[in-house]
Amino acid sequence: MRLPFISRRRHEAALDFLAAVQRKNLDDALTWAMEERGARRTAEAELDNERDEVLQQGAYRLRDRERDGRRLDRLRRAVAAERAQSAAYRRTIDRLTDQLLDAIGYQGEPLLPSARRTLGITTKEDV
Repeated sequence: MRLPFISRRRHEAALDFLAAVQRKNLDDALTWAMEERGARRTAEAELDNERDEVLQQGAYRLRDRERDGRRLDRLRRAVAAERAQSAAYRRTIDRLTDQLLDAIGYQGEPLLPSARRTLGITTKEDV
């Protein structure tokens, strides 16, 4: 088998052509890499913005939760104070009623409705 004859000039032209193709490919590859790098930077910036927004919303939610927690604590304390005051009123009313009934000589027999009205004692059945 006989190989084709390649002159030195033709060989150098082929090498020059190959170098140009490689440079073109290299330029294309560099252009593509730069575009990819720009796209990656843009995506990272968008991701950072999203992350900041999510963190900010989380901070808002946490602050709202803390504020709601403080409100609930105040409400619980208010309800507990109201219950304690109601229990104290109930004990006072019971004590005063006992003193009143002792003072009028009540011995356990049912009071007539007129006596109840006079004393200001009303129950759910009376209303």
